[in-house]
Amino acid sequence: MWAAAGYSPLGELLFEPASRTEPALQLWLLCFLTFGVAFWLSARHKGAGAIWLLGLQTAAAMGVLATGHDGSEGVLLCIVAAQAPSLLPSRRATQWVVGLAVLTATVYFVLLPFESAWPMAAIFAGCMGFTTMVARLQQREAEGRRELARLHTELKAAQVLLADREREQERLRISRELHDSLGHHLTALSLNLEAASHTVTGPGEEHVRRAHKVARTLLGEVREVVSSMRDGPSQLGPSLQALAEGVPGLDVHLQVPDKLSIPDPVAAQSVFRCVQEVITNTLRHASAKNLWIDVIATDEGGIQVHARDDGKGAATLKPGTGLTGMQERFAQLGGKVELRPAGGQGMELVAWLPARGGEG
Repeated sequence: MWAAAGYSPLGELLFEPASRTEPALQLWLLCFLTFGVAFWLSARHKGAGAIWLLGLQTAAAMGVLATGHDGSEGVLLCIVAAQAPSLLPSRRATQWVVGLAVLTATVYFVLLPFESAWPMAAIFAGCMGFTTMVARLQQREAEGRRELARLHTELKAAQVLLADREREQERLRISRELHDSLGHHLTALSLNLEAASHTVTGPGEEHVRRAHKVARTLLGEVREVVSSMRDGPSQLGPSLQALAEGVPGLDVHLQVPDKLSIPDPVAAQSVFRCVQEVITNTLRHASAKNLWIDVIATDEGGIQVHARDDGKGAATLKPGTGLTGMQERFAQLGGKVELRPAGGQGMELVAWLPARGGEG
């Protein structure tokens, strides 16, 4: 569209050397090239600077229209209108496009005869309205996909936690069965063997004493197994891998040691919720394609979560409810959460728990 808008004047500049000295054509070329460069940068720029580039495109397009030939250069303003919904809030985008339509109509009525001006103004006002509406629908669809991806992540997190809870309940059931059934019988056997050792004499006495010793040893081992099943560390790796797999619209690159375990269940859940919150916030706010998360055991015996994305970032950041809750949860365990925003360079998060909260 940009090239089509400049077809006729560019041809004049190329094939009619005398026209190159005309101030109006020189100004047109400057505005035309400025628009192209600003649009190219805007398509690749992230952050608040894109709004300034949108303003530069608007000014350049109006300059092209004012110094153009037949008014067809108004197509450049349709390009501007198509970008407004993705860079501005809904109300401001509407105001911007309405202002464009009014300015465009003013230029047409100043430069063209009335019978030519009003059809051109009406056509391009309609085109700007149409492109704005299409862009807004596309924006809403993208927001809907991000919200669906966020809900998908939360549902997957709930499934993972439910599966962990079911495994925990099964471990507790088995430990209770071992304690109540096998432990009871071994205790009775040990008591009977001890009583027998005081009544048996002769060659059988030594065998009874050995059997009593084996029974006590077996009873101690059963108690150790029951205790380890009740209080065993949480294997965090599989749960985090399940959470990070298949996130719609985002490639999550998770690095976590295979045998990473956290004895404290509260600390384990805090780390899990931290990773979940990072994925959710990246989907909702970052406009990122990739998210890198490293969960490692520190040299001091603690746990560290390091996350970064390739999204639009932010010059400043005001933590919402999720991030604030994460910071409070880690602080209660003696840890901390640091956020390192950078406009146009993605977001970085570092969370840490002390040794009493985790071990590798």
